[in-house]
Amino acid sequence: MIEQFQHKATNSFMLWFDNYLLKKGQAYSNKSGSFYYYADDRLDDRFKAFGSPYKQWVNDSSIAGATIPSGVHVGGTFQPRSSSLLLDFTNGRALISGVASTASVSGSFAVKDFNIYFTNDGEEDLIVDKKYTPNSRIFSAAASYIEPYDNVVPAIFLSSQSINNSPFSFGGEDTTKIQMKAVIMAENSYQLDGALSIFADSFNETFPSIPFSGNPTTEYGDIKNGFYSYNSLKNQYAGEPLFFVEDVVTSKLSDKARKSLANDLFIGFIDFEIHQQRFPRL
Repeated sequence: MIEQFQHKATNSFMLWFDNYLLKKGQAYSNKSGSFYYYADDRLDDRFKAFGSPYKQWVNDSSIAGATIPSGVHVGGTFQPRSSSLLLDFTNGRALISGVASTASVSGSFAVKDFNIYFTNDGEEDLIVDKKYTPNSRIFSAAASYIEPYDNVVPAIFLSSQSINNSPFSFGGEDTTKIQMKAVIMAENSYQLDGALSIFADSFNETFPSIPFSGNPTTEYGDIKNGFYSYNSLKNQYAGEPLFFVEDVVTSKLSDKARKSLANDLFIGFIDFEIHQQRFPRL
């Protein structure tokens, strides 16, 4: 199947959301330290995984002050990213070939205040039925790696709720209206209120249409071509139709309702109405 409008809308929204949160909220912390070897049967045999105590790492070079790693230290010697040393920004780790599992690996990176995930699960499934691994950004993390692949908190889960078209002008041009939702799982009320405030102010913002081919991340979680800047990427698609944030509504779960949860997370919600004028039948 070729890429459809919904694919482009999802990719564009997620890239914009991540950049907007990091930029407006300076929602990251610079960290450094040791990485820890672990076995990962999902990797091909040429790589060994060395995980940091945090995920996800910031990969966007347009975020001022964030440490974007270009490699790691192996045995005390800096080794830059290459075909034999990949950086998995999604899972917070280095993938290295040709080294022993006992190798000493360390590095510096910026960790996001919130992991960003896209999901098809509903609100109840996310906040009631699921358990998450905590990965605190406030207190010192345990001296070990964080498990790959599993969702960890604090996190924000994005989902597309609905999409519909309504006539905009003669000639077949419609306004496509997309309802996007963000479910925020924070470790304290300060963190939650900060995220809600940032996106309440995103009313009337615009962001460009970026196809999946423009997504900066490889299948290993590394950056394509070794560099990614959201500002540079959106300039590449400056001629594409813009998405417009028509409306934003924020809310949060009360303390009374929180007491019924299995975890001690602070929960909030952001409902976006995103518009774009387009010719869907051409």
